[in-house]
Amino acid sequence: MTWLNEIIRGRHISLTTFRRNGRAVPTPVGFVVDGDELFVLTARDSGKVKRIRNNTSVVVAPCDGRGRIAEGAPSAEATARLLDETQTARVRRLMSRRYPAARLVFWWNRLRGAHDRLIGIEVTL
Repeated sequence: MTWLNEIIRGRHISLTTFRRNGRAVPTPVGFVVDGDELFVLTARDSGKVKRIRNNTSVVVAPCDGRGRIAEGAPSAEATARLLDETQTARVRRLMSRRYPAARLVFWWNRLRGAHDRLIGIEVTL
């Protein structure tokens, strides 16, 4: 079983981004896999987006919803890329399928005019 297969079995990954000083910042996030592509949605103004703009290197590992990584869990170095509006819309649709409750959040954001506050991140291994 590859590490990607193990990640697919879980509901969250730890996405570790890096500050300019090199300090690692792990964050548990929901994700979706489409083919061999792994995607994450996050707030456009989040710290992880700022860090990815400065350094596209990330580390991913399976974790629980609180970010706890099991002992011996696989991890991999990867590259993150911030997506444009069209690509983010695709990720939003994929996330809605994987996390049905996300539909309510997206619907609520659309009503409030806040649907553009999210940005997609593609993680390439």
